[in-house]
Amino acid sequence: MGGGTQRARDDGFTLIEVVVAMGIITVVMTSLTVFLVNSRKAARHAAQRDTAVRLALDGMEKARGLRGSALLGGRQQCTSCADVTSAQAVSLLGATTRWDAAGTGTLAIPQPGVQPDGSVVSTPADPEVVLLDAVPYRRYYYLGACWQPAVGALTTSLTCGTTAAAAPLVRLVVAISWNDPQCPANTCGHAEAALFSTAIVDPFLVG
Repeated sequence: MGGGTQRARDDGFTLIEVVVAMGIITVVMTSLTVFLVNSRKAARHAAQRDTAVRLALDGMEKARGLRGSALLGGRQQCTSCADVTSAQAVSLLGATTRWDAAGTGTLAIPQPGVQPDGSVVSTPADPEVVLLDAVPYRRYYYLGACWQPAVGALTTSLTCGTTAAAAPLVRLVVAISWNDPQCPANTCGHAEAALFSTAIVDPFLVG
């Protein structure tokens, strides 16, 4: 029968078994916690990017409420233009003459005034600030020159020529930036671009 030398099946776990079991549970719970934290960060980042897209489109709609020529209000051509907030915005703006320096008249975009974070918009380089869920989103408006043929070349492309003899347009880039550890240098960005006519008559309808 073995007497008392064998441990009965209902004697419980030894200390080593308990320690091993606790170690396994700890490893599993730690991995689960890391997964949940990373999932939450990814979901928050996706939500913030969706918000940035909406804010960029809202800024573009604000600009559509103005005449193309009015977009240049309060601006003048810059000889040494301010840095653009993101590589995407740089790509959309392209190598073009820019009107991002302070000029005479009333600044149309961004709209001047005190922002929710206490900053003040007074020049074209100043961002509008939209505070959502305690996250400040900074909205920049960049304007560049653009010319496209007036007749027979209707296009939705943002590619522009360099001849002032063609139809004068302005290329508007609305760029959003916000801080998030998920992005390089803790700064995220999104940008949208569109072309606006500065002529009273749509150049594509001329001819």
